[in-house]
Amino acid sequence: MAPSISIAAAAPASGWKGGRKAGAAPAEGEAETEALLLRRRNAELEREVALLRAELEAARLRAEAAEEAEERLCAQLGEAECEALELARAYQGRVQELARELAAARSC
Repeated sequence: MAPSISIAAAAPASGWKGGRKAGAAPAEGEAETEALLLRRRNAELEREVALLRAELEAARLRAEAAEEAEERLCAQLGEAECEALELARAYQGRVQELARELAAARSC
């Protein structure tokens, strides 16, 4: 399981934001500064989202490859089990044949 990343932001105390009461109209220079900061933060978050999406896609591809490998291994295991059963039956048949030959040789 991949580790998750969370980003938490502290909420301003008692409704104050940037030295002014929440909901109060900011000064024009303040608004431009705040808009610039928001644009920068938005760009930063978009980059993080792009990285996380790339990581997610890579993880999805790894999971898909692992699933395909598992299917191949299961098929190979089935074939090996079938071959082992055939060999065991052939070996058992040979042992029984030799036991009969030994019994016949002893009875002579």
